[in-house]
Amino acid sequence: MKIHHYLLDNPITVIFFISAVLITGACTEQATVIKDPKATGFFRRTEGWIASDGAISAALTDGRTVWLMGDSHIDDYDPATQTVPWLFQVRNAALLQPANDWKPENTRTLVGNGPDIKSFFKSTPNDSLWIWPGNGIQLGDTLYVYCGELIKTGDGIWGFGGTGRDMFAKLKVADMTVSGYDVLPNFNGINFGAGFVRNEHSGYVYAYGYKLIYERIQTEVYVARFHADTPVSNWEYWNGKDWTPRVQEVAAISRGAHNPHVSKVGDRYLILTTELSVQCDMGKHIFWAVGDSPTGPFPEQEKLYAIDDTLQGHYPFFYTVAAHPQFINDDGLLVTYCINGYEPCLPANVDGRLNPDHYRPRAIRVPLNMLFGNPSDIHLSN
Repeated sequence: MKIHHYLLDNPITVIFFISAVLITGACTEQATVIKDPKATGFFRRTEGWIASDGAISAALTDGRTVWLMGDSHIDDYDPATQTVPWLFQVRNAALLQPANDWKPENTRTLVGNGPDIKSFFKSTPNDSLWIWPGNGIQLGDTLYVYCGELIKTGDGIWGFGGTGRDMFAKLKVADMTVSGYDVLPNFNGINFGAGFVRNEHSGYVYAYGYKLIYERIQTEVYVARFHADTPVSNWEYWNGKDWTPRVQEVAAISRGAHNPHVSKVGDRYLILTTELSVQCDMGKHIFWAVGDSPTGPFPEQEKLYAIDDTLQGHYPFFYTVAAHPQFINDDGLLVTYCINGYEPCLPANVDGRLNPDHYRPRAIRVPLNMLFGNPSDIHLSN
């Protein structure tokens, strides 16, 4: 910064300038993303659920939280080597966390009873089809979890694809048992499991979706809505000006990075995304954008945080960022992201074993004033 000498000739100006620098520095220091060791430690465990990606949370009205997980290691930790087998056991699982309790031993692991692969969400006994859960929302006495159905399409880690048959899994909140699956409308290739926000006044639930636009290597974010009384039917889609029943007319509310997650924090709507990463050293940034209404407008996504989970100088394959507004504290908004090893830079499979900490969520805290300016202007009760 260039300072003209005549501004420093006046002692009052000098005092004002120094004060401004100190205040600015203090504000900058306050608005710094920090790690959350307690929440990160919550995912380091030796019994029940051991490791996976996912870590998408659904807040229940009684204060409990359900953590929705993808491909998971269950009860396979070897304390002698501090490793797990190379291959996970289930395609999805969940963790049921008591209200404000971050002790891993008090959390219940939810998996299925089979047959065969004992995934928690399993709409068919055919294990060539599986489910990866997205976000969920409690409506009445039922938790609705968005489920994308996948199918094996070839060999290798990328030999899978969507069937186009997405559904809501229905969980009884009282005992967290799956009561059934409702097939959702055809969304024309859009996954609407990126976030749910309920408007208590109108009764509508806003559902956020995304699609990767391959020719631009860019992800578009969309919003739809349905009434809380009819979550499977009569969906409407925002076309940029109004709501339409035709998904083909849906318009993007944001464009940019990948793996979007949308939530409501106070009175505002937060989009989080990650840099495209499908292997080591491809990306390290988390991006954000904030809007004042469920349909935006949202500004261009900006960098929020650069992960620092390096190993021997390499960044991991990372993805699936998610905000958890039910866990706001004095350090700010809880945000998690997932890492999945350092291949091909560093081997993950060592003699058929895996370091589980290379396949576990990480947690950070984002100060509210960094996201929203003056936090006192935000009504934090949703």
